[in-house]
Amino acid sequence: MTQEQRRKTKEALGFYGQRNWVYGPRNWGWKKAIEQTEAYYREADPGLRGGILQLRYMERRTREEVMDKLNISYSTYQKAHSDLLSTIAVFAAHYGEL
Repeated sequence: MTQEQRRKTKEALGFYGQRNWVYGPRNWGWKKAIEQTEAYYREADPGLRGGILQLRYMERRTREEVMDKLNISYSTYQKAHSDLLSTIAVFAAHYGEL
């Protein structure tokens, strides 16, 4: 994953759920990618990666709050967060966003 892809993915996650963002056709692919990732991790890894997605991006908690809530170290958070972003990027690429 390039730095630009990472930046775009984090930006999409930051805007996800905000009024009018997901309604435009320009963001449809990002919306689908994030929803697919959420569904995937709900089954595959609800505790760690699913937890990070939910707490960090859906509930807008800080990294420190997420690490505390999930009782994980910084390095574990970083690895799981990187995996999460990569998964979203793969789905986003499928929809032509990356």
